[in-house]
Amino acid sequence: MQKPSRGKFAAKSLAAAAAISLPFLGFAAPANADNGGTWDQLAECESGGNWNIDTGNGYSGGLQFSQSTWEAYGGSGNPANASREQQISVAENVLDGQGWGAWPACSSQLGLSGNAQPSGGSGEQAQQEQPAQQQQQSQQQQAPVEQPAEQSQPVQQQAEAAPQQAAPSGKTYTVAAGDTLSKIAQAHSVSGGWQALYEANAATIADPVLIYPGQQIVIP
Repeated sequence: MQKPSRGKFAAKSLAAAAAISLPFLGFAAPANADNGGTWDQLAECESGGNWNIDTGNGYSGGLQFSQSTWEAYGGSGNPANASREQQISVAENVLDGQGWGAWPACSSQLGLSGNAQPSGGSGEQAQQEQPAQQQQQSQQQQAPVEQPAEQSQPVQQQAEAAPQQAAPSGKTYTVAAGDTLSKIAQAHSVSGGWQALYEANAATIADPVLIYPGQQIVIP
């Protein structure tokens, strides 16, 4: 009987080693996707990163949903009782319907615009029809388009054309954690939305995206 060559033994040994190592290859690939990083940044801005917050101001959860928006886009129960993943899933539905304008102040602060899904999200996209009231609200919250400079007009004509600023109602509101001018304007039915609220408080609010808990603002 012919004695096997050393080369054949080496080949068999390599084949056996390869067969043993193959089952473990499936466990070696690390996950390298950013799992919801953009939503985490938005939650940090909206609620200080507290996904279970509920201050009783009409908005709750890490992304500060109103109850009507939460239910309209697939949520159930109280947003503050839902998991982070469930809140992100509903938020992606809101993003498809309203765009980043649903979170006007924080999306502006983070440089988010349009309807594009953030990289690293769960990828669930529900095609739901947007209610007419929410669509109108989204259009009001969008920043006005800057118009080209026009030729200067006489002072008297400029005075006639100047819009009348809403008179203060005499009511004030104390800013709570997670509040934005848009949310406060919606909760108090301010005519003209957050822009009117900002104009009424321009003397005390330098930047419409920066308001602080405990700050007193006038409701026009």
